[in-house]
Amino acid sequence: MIEINLLPEELRVVRKTEPSQAVPVTLILLVLNAVLFSALLIVTAVNINRSFTLGALETRLKGLSGEQLKITAIRQKIANLKSTNALFSPLVSDRFLWAKKLNRLGDLVIPGVWFRSVSFEKSAPDVVVPSVKSKTPAPAAKRCLKICVSVISFSHDEMTLVGNFMRNLKTDEEFFKDFQNIELESVVRRQIAAVEIMDCTLLCMFKQEILL
Repeated sequence: MIEINLLPEELRVVRKTEPSQAVPVTLILLVLNAVLFSALLIVTAVNINRSFTLGALETRLKGLSGEQLKITAIRQKIANLKSTNALFSPLVSDRFLWAKKLNRLGDLVIPGVWFRSVSFEKSAPDVVVPSVKSKTPAPAAKRCLKICVSVISFSHDEMTLVGNFMRNLKTDEEFFKDFQNIELESVVRRQIAAVEIMDCTLLCMFKQEILL
């Protein structure tokens, strides 16, 4: 329904309007600033935490890198030693072992045979006039193990004892494997009081391929 107020203005009743419940702009700005500040603090804290974590990881990685370098260096040294051992192993395995050979020589001696001396000798090779067309290599120097013994036998069978001793040397595979032959170089008889002594010299000729 439409109401028409026909009263004069001075008699009209003025109706007071209630103020609106609008939120102040200042309060909104303060809240927004607080939220933004809180978010900034959170982001800053996260970045600082990440920085510390990254630094710790870098320090740990540097430590691991140092240890890894040490391990790599050790492995390289081991590889170098193995390669060096592989290089010299054939030479060492082919070399003549004096201690082992002399020990075996002592095991093969028989009663009545006494050692006077054992020595290594190297003589000049036989002189051969080379031919212009000849491709034969020059002869190598002769090398031998010289064994000087004295033989005493009250049954006067000194030569038999020497023969048995030489047979022991030739038939023993461990001793004879480095030699190509064993020769009786000299025999000298002498007498001390009533005892006859026979001095013998044996030459054990080395193979050419044996390294000494």
